[in-house]
Amino acid sequence: MLRGDEEGRFGEFTKHFVQNEKPVFAICHGPQLLIDTDLLKGKKLTSFLSVRKDLENAGATVVDESVVVSDNIVTSRTPDDLEDFNRESVTLLK
Repeated sequence: MLRGDEEGRFGEFTKHFVQNEKPVFAICHGPQLLIDTDLLKGKKLTSFLSVRKDLENAGATVVDESVVVSDNIVTSRTPDDLEDFNRESVTLLK
């Protein structure tokens, strides 16, 4: 489990991307890793249902939408949302 890394390597890796406005893409349970960045205040995100409360507790505004773009972060709920997720991911990369 990525969040269970005792050395915090994965959280620091993710934090680097968020802080430096590099593209970040997370779908389903993937947004959990964003919690460890301590950078979610003011961000609008979506995720799988069971992750939403954790994201809210970390300061994010969480919505139930197929895809959400918040600055350099693209999030989606489930693989059923892949078409929207892929579209916004490509748009961010352009």
